[in-house]
Amino acid sequence: MPSREYEMLNRNIGSLKAQFLNFQKRLDGAYSNHELTQCRAFITFCHAEVEIYLETVASKIVDAAESHWRRHRRVTNAVAAMLVYRCHKELSMPDNPTEQGRNSKFETLVGNAISAQRSAIKGNHGIKPKNLSELYLPVGMTPDQFDEALLIQLKNLGERRGDHVHQNSQVSLPKVRDPFDDELHDVEFLVDEIKAFDFVTAGLK
Repeated sequence: MPSREYEMLNRNIGSLKAQFLNFQKRLDGAYSNHELTQCRAFITFCHAEVEIYLETVASKIVDAAESHWRRHRRVTNAVAAMLVYRCHKELSMPDNPTEQGRNSKFETLVGNAISAQRSAIKGNHGIKPKNLSELYLPVGMTPDQFDEALLIQLKNLGERRGDHVHQNSQVSLPKVRDPFDDELHDVEFLVDEIKAFDFVTAGLK
């Protein structure tokens, strides 16, 4: 069953489609500048919705891992991964195990790793493969769990969004492809790919 986060993403993408692509498809491709501007907004806001989804799901995985740690004092795969990816400090063993410094205690290291991952999620800006590495490798996802089609679609949407928000309309509007055959089709394909990704991440929570 899809997560609440995925259902919200799907619903919000549908709302954006209704709001911004509220004009007819033109078989000759002769869309007005106003229509192309609306499509540009559709691309930009869809990117934002996907980014929010990815960050929210990553945060929920961290929350679940921290909750399990606090209740059971057992390390899950997510906690182990955060320790590996987010704790870079070289540690030395004390001469007497009863005199271990607070900053070197296991409980402190776990807390620091969790805090570091939360900071990485909070500081995230983007949906490209590099962003997924920062969001999901440190919570226990493995390379074989990332579908290549998903990564390609995220990279493409990230690049298209960049073209539209970092350039003026004279430069960016000619780059808008057919709003329905291309832009909407790619967004809907991406949302379908995210559904499979959503199922994978459910096993990490």
